[in-house]
Amino acid sequence: MEVIEAPGRQLPEPAPTSLVTDDNSLRDAQWRETLAQFIRAGGGMVLIVGRGQRHIEQANSFVEPLGMAIATERSALAALEFYPSALTVGLTPPQVGSLRMRIAGERIVAIARQGRSIVCAGLPVDEGGVIVIPDQLVVADPKQPPEQRSGLALLARVVSWSSRLAQLAAVSVAPGIGIPPGRTDLPLERRDFAGAILYDCQATEDHWPEITAVVVSALEQSELPIKALQIRDVEDPLVEALRSRPELVVLGSWRWFSVTELAEIYQYVASGGSLLALAHAHTDRQIRLVWLNQALTQFGAVCALSRAGGPAQAPGGPLPELGNIPWGTRVVGRVVEPLITVADGRQLAAGYLEFQNGRVMIMDAGPLVSNGAYRLQLEERAVPWLLRR
Repeated sequence: MEVIEAPGRQLPEPAPTSLVTDDNSLRDAQWRETLAQFIRAGGGMVLIVGRGQRHIEQANSFVEPLGMAIATERSALAALEFYPSALTVGLTPPQVGSLRMRIAGERIVAIARQGRSIVCAGLPVDEGGVIVIPDQLVVADPKQPPEQRSGLALLARVVSWSSRLAQLAAVSVAPGIGIPPGRTDLPLERRDFAGAILYDCQATEDHWPEITAVVVSALEQSELPIKALQIRDVEDPLVEALRSRPELVVLGSWRWFSVTELAEIYQYVASGGSLLALAHAHTDRQIRLVWLNQALTQFGAVCALSRAGGPAQAPGGPLPELGNIPWGTRVVGRVVEPLITVADGRQLAAGYLEFQNGRVMIMDAGPLVSNGAYRLQLEERAVPWLLRR
């Protein structure tokens, strides 16, 4: 995420996707109205609230007219718990003292609680939304290294989700998410991918077997061996595999990546590796896009299940008019160049970028099954570009 400091009590131009502020900034009535208009128009706001009655009153001056209320709760001494959702998957609740607040509202999206008190929550507001997070939660576990501070990690996630809170309820997940069952017909390999293509997606639902067949067919034209990553009974499976320097890495949206794996993906691409990210999920499994995005955000890109359907174009491609493709995954990022567009070029179904010495191609994998012209872009443009041919 690009971070810009707001100049006083006014929004930067152009308006940001999300805005982070604290309750002390809400004393000015005109600024409160500016913020309310911002989120109603589709912006996201993260409100960091301090402990104590003064801070809660300041926060309520903004959130109560929107449909949320914060009350002082001095008896909340229980351990902090995260509600299972795309915001909290993979995070361990930090140890905190009493956060001394209780959040209520008919339409709130609960994120964390202490005992029966909701202490962190969001509220969808028209096209946007606001998320309230206690300041003591943000600065929790200060003795941990930054990448292990779940309070900071949660803050980063609420910034990402604050403008699209309406989607969060639809992607909430049950506790105990594990690696989904799956298989491919490719040979499984654990560590030796030198001179080969590493394929990491063994999902069996959401049409992934059909997608895998199409992708493997396109990859076979490179005449490189293709090996599926062995993930069963292997801790951080990508770490050792990427150190063998595959010619190409293919990641599907199907499993959670550890922090160590994410760091290894970053290093692999930055040092000259090529990554093909295949994004696809049905709405009830949209959490899998969040997992893939943890890898892609390192390179300045994300995927969201919000792309319109309709006529698709491939500017400069061998077949520029691809016909209609269904709605699906949208590729977003300031540094992403268009490969396949829809909605008169305003939205990307596929895009690419160069990061330091490496290359990243991101595609909505869904249309690969039903659209031959879309598949042609993978075969004749995406794979050759990634392999520098």
